[in-house]
Amino acid sequence: MKFKIFISSKNNDKLNINDVEYESLTEIRKKIKKAIEEEYFLSEKFFEIKINEEFSSDASVDSYNKCLEEVTKSDLTISLYNGSSGWAPKNHNIGICHAELVQAMEISSKKSIIIDISGYFKDLKRDKNQENRDDLFKDYIQQYGFFTNPIKLSPQDQNGDGFNKVIIASLKKTILEHFKTRIELSNVYFNIGGSGTSSLNWKKLKYSSRSEIIITILKESIKSSLDFKQFIYLCHSIPDNMSIEDAKSYTGRPFLKDQDLILKHVSETNDENGPIHFIGVYGNASEIQVKNLIGFPDISAIKSDFGIYVWEQNTHVQLIFLNECINPEAVKTKFLLFNNWCKSNGEYNNIIKRAKARFHILNSINEAKSIAMGEISAKKKNRRS
Repeated sequence: MKFKIFISSKNNDKLNINDVEYESLTEIRKKIKKAIEEEYFLSEKFFEIKINEEFSSDASVDSYNKCLEEVTKSDLTISLYNGSSGWAPKNHNIGICHAELVQAMEISSKKSIIIDISGYFKDLKRDKNQENRDDLFKDYIQQYGFFTNPIKLSPQDQNGDGFNKVIIASLKKTILEHFKTRIELSNVYFNIGGSGTSSLNWKKLKYSSRSEIIITILKESIKSSLDFKQFIYLCHSIPDNMSIEDAKSYTGRPFLKDQDLILKHVSETNDENGPIHFIGVYGNASEIQVKNLIGFPDISAIKSDFGIYVWEQNTHVQLIFLNECINPEAVKTKFLLFNNWCKSNGEYNNIIKRAKARFHILNSINEAKSIAMGEISAKKKNRRS
């Protein structure tokens, strides 16, 4: 058995430290490959490092697709981000490094790691098309900025050998942390694997009964969370796969009634965060399906182990789809995975800001409605008089 690691980066850009040029990223990746493949696990060579020098020789569409195919086959993708998105075939506006990272993220954010080495690469040669590709890649990196691990060199390592030593040590540490996370997640998924009595019992339930139980457990989980009980929130369920229309109808488009929901909270509490919507999905919800639920595709939909987090950037609607809620333990675990995800990557503070913005948008709508209704009432009085 080999654990395959794909290392993505630009090829020909040269390391630049204190205005001194050193070797190219191609040479650096070859040294990384040699160092990691020499590591043993239980007396066996365990790692196989994939770099595109081994299988890609031109800037054709075939080579582009071959790189993406290798990402799919790999157990882990590490992107060395130096500021460049890499080459692209004619009529493509996404550089190969950008495309490789997107492909890896689509498989799982837990199998994708970004290491920021951009501080040690200067004066990258770029034409207008390359500049546009690099800007797109930078925007994408910033969207997932919490995954970056910037390389920092001590004074004695401010040279080519020092850089190689530090980046190899950093990669080894990153891979070790990745294995720790995998062990933790495997334990989670063994626990909610779906072969127990409770999972079998849930399979026998009608949609209405399954929906009611999912919502009840989800509410209990949120109430016990110090992070989310302060929000105005609603819990919903899709008691089958989201592709099943009858199951999807149990949730519909709940955010359309948000302005009515906050009227109650304005009068009863001081909460000004939300509402946000938690949706327990018995089966699965895809990115396309959640975008269709919102009504248009231009939204942020971020996939992770819990399911999909959705944010609409104009109205600040927020929905959390918790996939594979196949038994009580799974519902609790999926919510915990989401809670840990947004706390560990810095997204929690952004969720609070968006919830506050959502509240104030809805409150303004209600105030405007009140003003308009007042004008209508005044006109009716005038007509009667």
